[in-house]
Amino acid sequence: MSVHSHSAGQFDTAAAAFNPGHAAGPDPTRPPEFPRHVVTAVLVSHDGARWLPDVLSGLLGQERPVQNAVAADTGSADASATLIADAIGDERVLHLARRTGFGQAVDEATRTAGVLTPEELPYLKRPSGWDPVSRSWRDDAYDMPELPHGEPEQWLWLLHDDCAPEPDALAELLRVVENEREIGNEVAVVGPKLLGWYDRRQLLEVGVSIANSGRRWTGLDRREQDQGQHDHVRPVLSVSTAGMLIRRDVFEQLGGFDRRLPLMRDDVDLCWRAQAAGHRVVIAPDAVVRHAEASSRERRTVDCVGRTATSPHKVDKAGAVYTLLVNAPTAVLPWVLLRLVIGTLARTLAYLVGKVPGQALDEITGLLGTLLRPERILAARRRRGKGVVDAKELRPLFPPPGATVRLTVEQVAGSLFGASDPEINAAGRHGSAVESGPGGDDADFLEIEQFARLKRIARKPGPVLFVVLLFVSLIACRALLGGGALAGGALLPAPGDASALWSRYLDGWHAAGTGGTQSAPPYLALVAAFSTLLFGSTGLAVTVLLVCSVPLAGFTAYFASRPLVTSRLLRAWASVAYAFLPAATGALAGGRIGTAVLAILLPLIARAGLSASGLMNHAGARGSWRATWAYALLLTVTTAFTPIVWPIALVLGIALLAVRRGDITAYGLRFLAALGTPLLILAPWSLTLLPFGFFKEAGLPYGKGSASALGLLGASPGGSGTLGGLLLIGIVLAGLAALLRTERRPAVLTAWAIALVALVFAALSNNSAWAGPATLVYGIALLAAAVLGADGARSRVAEQSFGWRQPVAALIAFAAVAGPLLAAAGWMIRGADGPLERRDPTQVPAFVAEESDTQDQARTLVMDSDSAARVSYTLVRGAGARLGDGELTEAGGSNKKLDKVVANLVAGSGADQADQLGGFAVRYVLVRAGAPRQMSRVLDSTPGLSRLSQQDGTALWRVDRQVSRAAIVSGSDEPQPVAAGPVELHTKIPGGKAGRVLRIADTADEGWTATLDGAPLTRTTVDGWAQGFELPATGGRLDVTFDAPISHAAWLWAQGVLALVLVVLALPGRRRDVDDDLPEEPVVPAQAVEGEGRRARRLRAQAEAEQVAAESTDGAVPPPPSEEELAAAGVPHQQSYGEWDAPTYAAADYGQYAAGDQQQYQDGAYQGPYDPAQQADPYQVDPYQAGQYDPYAYGGTYDGRQQYGEQAYDAPYEQPQQPAQPPHGTDSERPDGSQQ
Repeated sequence: MSVHSHSAGQFDTAAAAFNPGHAAGPDPTRPPEFPRHVVTAVLVSHDGARWLPDVLSGLLGQERPVQNAVAADTGSADASATLIADAIGDERVLHLARRTGFGQAVDEATRTAGVLTPEELPYLKRPSGWDPVSRSWRDDAYDMPELPHGEPEQWLWLLHDDCAPEPDALAELLRVVENEREIGNEVAVVGPKLLGWYDRRQLLEVGVSIANSGRRWTGLDRREQDQGQHDHVRPVLSVSTAGMLIRRDVFEQLGGFDRRLPLMRDDVDLCWRAQAAGHRVVIAPDAVVRHAEASSRERRTVDCVGRTATSPHKVDKAGAVYTLLVNAPTAVLPWVLLRLVIGTLARTLAYLVGKVPGQALDEITGLLGTLLRPERILAARRRRGKGVVDAKELRPLFPPPGATVRLTVEQVAGSLFGASDPEINAAGRHGSAVESGPGGDDADFLEIEQFARLKRIARKPGPVLFVVLLFVSLIACRALLGGGALAGGALLPAPGDASALWSRYLDGWHAAGTGGTQSAPPYLALVAAFSTLLFGSTGLAVTVLLVCSVPLAGFTAYFASRPLVTSRLLRAWASVAYAFLPAATGALAGGRIGTAVLAILLPLIARAGLSASGLMNHAGARGSWRATWAYALLLTVTTAFTPIVWPIALVLGIALLAVRRGDITAYGLRFLAALGTPLLILAPWSLTLLPFGFFKEAGLPYGKGSASALGLLGASPGGSGTLGGLLLIGIVLAGLAALLRTERRPAVLTAWAIALVALVFAALSNNSAWAGPATLVYGIALLAAAVLGADGARSRVAEQSFGWRQPVAALIAFAAVAGPLLAAAGWMIRGADGPLERRDPTQVPAFVAEESDTQDQARTLVMDSDSAARVSYTLVRGAGARLGDGELTEAGGSNKKLDKVVANLVAGSGADQADQLGGFAVRYVLVRAGAPRQMSRVLDSTPGLSRLSQQDGTALWRVDRQVSRAAIVSGSDEPQPVAAGPVELHTKIPGGKAGRVLRIADTADEGWTATLDGAPLTRTTVDGWAQGFELPATGGRLDVTFDAPISHAAWLWAQGVLALVLVVLALPGRRRDVDDDLPEEPVVPAQAVEGEGRRARRLRAQAEAEQVAAESTDGAVPPPPSEEELAAAGVPHQQSYGEWDAPTYAAADYGQYAAGDQQQYQDGAYQGPYDPAQQADPYQVDPYQAGQYDPYAYGGTYDGRQQYGEQAYDAPYEQPQQPAQPPHGTDSERPDGSQQ
């Protein structure tokens, strides 16, 4: 480190003459306000020429001036050293190495500055008593004490090169010190209120603390505006070093800043140590300092950590870990360490999801860089020792329990739902003080404010729309609320918890029917994941997806339609109409969970698809890859529930390629990514859909061919819960009328093309399945066309002379509005329940379900028939089939031998069917209500079957023989039952005859393995289908398991990784907000154009007017300095410490630097001077006008610089600026109040 040091005596001589007053300068013998407080300003600079003019003006313009000033420049590559030397004198500037940290620079400057005594400050001493007016001696002067103002108290005022104090900042800081002393409280550290450099109403800090997770905690809302809500003096854990006023003796007693904290978190560490030593730290909110936060916002590089420039995020992370581990009480140190590790892992994952791997790496390296050097932590804890203040007394100065979690939730909610109202943002959580109650004018104002809030809510119909639709849906679903499970129609009861659903999807062997290795439908994993989020409740998950499908569909439609039209009224109408499309209400009534999920996600798919296709972009710009991945993600989810959306997307994608054939390469890749991703992630299940399985839907087949031709035209698929197509004919007419809008015809034609494709698929699917999913696509396309045509149609119709257009338009509008409203009213009155109902999920008698769970693992044959010629059956275990069993049974295929047994049983062949049923472990036969009576008569006469009961039309028979899932078969002997579980067998068997076989009533497969006392058994097939193993004559321990092939587990892992990658690609990355203190882009003047046309004449006139305006202001603005004058300064000649010529420096106009600094900042990152108008009007450019959505913010100080959500401490950093990038700062994490 290079330091030009000088003797204390030399420095004292210069300090005695320090007089930063006006041109003439105040009388140095005249005491300032609060005279006994001797303040030494310590300014540290590092490439801060951009901000130093304002900083120096603030320092030298203090109403209560400092008595001494010294600066330390840490190897600045710009004109920082020159600016400071011109302001306070070259001899007062220390020149340190570029890698010098802020704390080390302050220590060096403080050591060099020396202590000012009454000898250098004459006003501190008693006057001599000589009166020059009367030319006589005054005796009263000798009665005064030697130091009439008291013993001098030395203070250090720490300033950054990017923090500008207001003129009364120092006076307010000292006033708080005096006021606290009058009430008996000695103050050692006092800090100002920090406001934004550009937005002077934005609060940055009013005191700061630290959470156990490392979060830098300010207690401020995001972008909170200063309205005086925090203007009260109070003790705090710490204050920022930007404007910190600290007693010099306390600073020296504490040993200054910790050298292990070169830049960030040094303020919290210093003040925490001061608190532990019994000193008091308070905030003085009337003292205001504007702070640019240059380092944390990456407006300059961090050079004091390591040999190269370091990420501020990494420095702040390491500083947070170090500060906590060296200052936390020993009793809570393990908990703090655990919080740090878990929080770091969580934030690392969040950064990876947010596609900022650099910051994820900073999290890990910042943590490990501190933890892997325990000797430093132990040495620092030994140096601090045991504090004189109990840690419990400091607890109120830390964030309350749960505050950081609540803050993260608020951040995520704010990012998802937005808070664009500036009035709401300005107030925030701390927007008003707590009073006992309003009175008088305050009560009137409160009443007015309440009405204003109602008006603001009314201007945001999205949440209101959701609440209204939810209210209507709850009324309509009144019969679906209560105890039991939702079942009926296409829906089977959900299993008890999410783990059962996960098992159904992940297991290699499925016990449905006679068992098999078929692929489980992927929608089971999605429902299981949703259930896991709802604390494992599958019933609640299914209820939300069905009962709340209508309001959620309306809400997503309103959100997704925002880019389509600007009219909120039209968007609200389209959302209501979409929510009450017959397919949406029919899905709820019929228990079609697939169509219900599609109704919720379809508007989002439409918006993502339009963005990916570039149809919403101006000037033919390509769709973004992020939109393509978002479209692929949503298409994957909906394909898992309703596969028909994939062929619809395929046809539409091919049509898009035909339109974009000029850019076939780019859009061809997007087409392959969007359409290939669902097939890949959902494989191998997706491969079973080819070629005609796409018409299926999640759940049992139900409602085949229920739509009529007229119903399909009116977007009604038919079936329970749907209305006739003519009711919504107004929407069809409105879509047709939109074709008359010539200026919007391309968009309307696109909507109609989508509608016709969906209508064709609806007609095709109606032959073999329910047409609801395709009619949903048809309906939303019709609504899009209608909305495009209706936007602005009122004014267009009004411009026309009265004729046939007005009545026709009125009738179409009335029909389009009345149809959805009537559908909603009718749905609410008659109720949403149809086949779907809430009932006991047990599908067999209770004693049958109980016997099925014994070691026999017996099954029940459930038969149903609507005619004597057609019989359907299901083989169930336990209480009955559950969600997903229908698809698993169908995918496993039918057992031909069981088909023959059931056919003979129903036909009444007269043979003993009990033995054949026992081979399938069937103990009970149940015939559902509605079956022909002839079937019951046949079963009554079948040998080996005994009728047990008949209730509500359901009849039950028992097989008159011993049955079990596993049995030992030996020739003609009776089968010997073996205890078994649902899949595996683990039991002991006795010895027996040679040649016996273990028979399991499950389909034979190569994955079955068996051992007897560890010896493997030979696998065999029994009766042509059942799994068997050859047993020796000896007995022993029998273990039978099913081992899924390694490819099954490998693909599940790969599927999970692919799904995670797709989610990461689809989620929006962290966005870079506009820097809030960069000048506006220069305005390009109008250029004169040759010609006599109207446009040429207008441009010539505009250019002439701008030239006249520029000439009229040229004389008022001094010319800026040349670039040579502001070139990067070397170390100036260090003069000897002599007297400082106060008038010379005080009269200097440092504002010229603010007006004309053309110095390039950081290789081109900053160009040009500040715009004076911009400084005068802090609202000329509002960097926060457009709300940005960022779901991965884990920010901490919750202020205007914060993005959405960094959990452990301040808002995350952006990546470091590169010279090729535009010179905009980031709306990133402010990790520290130290050197910026």
